[in-house]
Amino acid sequence: MYKFLYSKLPKSYKIWLENHINYCDLQTSPERLFSSFLTFGIIISLSISSILFFLDFLSLPSFILLFVLLFSVLQIVFHMILVFIADSRANYVEEILPDALQIISSNMRAGLTHDKAILTSARPEFGPLEKELKNAAKETLSGKRLEDALKNMTKRIKSKLLERTISLLLEGLEKGGSITALLESIALDIRQVRILKREIKSYVMMYGIFIFFAACIGAPLLYSVSIFLVETMGKFGKGIEIEKMPEVSSRIPLGTIKISEISPEFLSLYSYIAIGITTFFGSLLIGLVQEGTEKAGLRFLPIFLPTGFAVFFISQIAIRAIFAGFM
Repeated sequence: MYKFLYSKLPKSYKIWLENHINYCDLQTSPERLFSSFLTFGIIISLSISSILFFLDFLSLPSFILLFVLLFSVLQIVFHMILVFIADSRANYVEEILPDALQIISSNMRAGLTHDKAILTSARPEFGPLEKELKNAAKETLSGKRLEDALKNMTKRIKSKLLERTISLLLEGLEKGGSITALLESIALDIRQVRILKREIKSYVMMYGIFIFFAACIGAPLLYSVSIFLVETMGKFGKGIEIEKMPEVSSRIPLGTIKISEISPEFLSLYSYIAIGITTFFGSLLIGLVQEGTEKAGLRFLPIFLPTGFAVFFISQIAIRAIFAGFM
C-alpha cells in the first residue's frame, strides 16, 4: 500500500526526498523512508488521541480532529529532521573545508597526483568530508574523470560553499592554472568570509535578543495582563446592582451597557494560538537575521515555545497573587 501511495506522489516531492536521503547519508530507499514516516505518524498520533478519547477528554469529532492534526505535525517534524541533519552535515563540512583544501594543496606540492593527494588528505576528524574525499579518490582511481568525481560530492553534501569551491576548482583544471595556488587561495577566502560572518553575527546579536524578549517574554506578559483585566471587569460588572443605584441613573440606559464582551476563556485560547505563532515567526526571524536563512531559526523553536508558554502561565499566577488583596 505504501508503495502505491508513494507512486502517486508528485515527482518534485520524490526528487526532494531522494536528494535528502543522499544529503543525510541514509542507507535506505525513498519508499521505505516514506512508509516509515507514515507508520510512525499513524502509531504516535493514534496512540495519543486514543488515550485522551478513552479518558473522556475528547469527543469523537475532537478525536478525529486531534488525530489529523497530530499526524500532520509529525509529518512536518519528520521532514524537518531530514533538513536539520542535512544542514548539520553541510555546516560541519564548511567548517573544516579550508583545512582540507590546505592539506590537499600541501600533498600536491609534495609531488602526489590529484587522486592520491585527495585520498591521503582524508582525515577521521573531517567527518562527512572524509568519506566524500575517499569516494572521490576511489572513483578517480577506478577510471572516472576527476571532474565527475568531484561533482558527485555535491550530490551527497548540501552545501553551496562546497559547490562553489568545486566549481572554481574545475575551472582552474580546465584552464590549466596552478591548482595548489588556487586551493590555498580558496581556503584563505573561506576563512576570511567566516571571520566576516562572525563579526556580522556579533553586530546583530542585539536584534536577536530584542526579538527573543518581545516574542517570549513581552507578548506572554501582555496576554496575561489582558486576561486578568477581562476577568476583573467581568467580576465588577456582575457586582453592579442597577436597582439600588440613584434615581438619576434611571435616565441612563444602563441595560445597554456591557462591561466586557470578551470572555476570559476565549482570550486564553487566543493567547495560546498567538504565543505559538509569535514564537514560531520570532525564531524564523532570528535565523534570518543571524544566519541569513529562515530555516536556521527553527532550531530555536524548541526553546522559544516552552519559554513563551512558561512565562504566560507564571505571569498569570504572579498577577493573581499580587492583586489578590485588592479583589
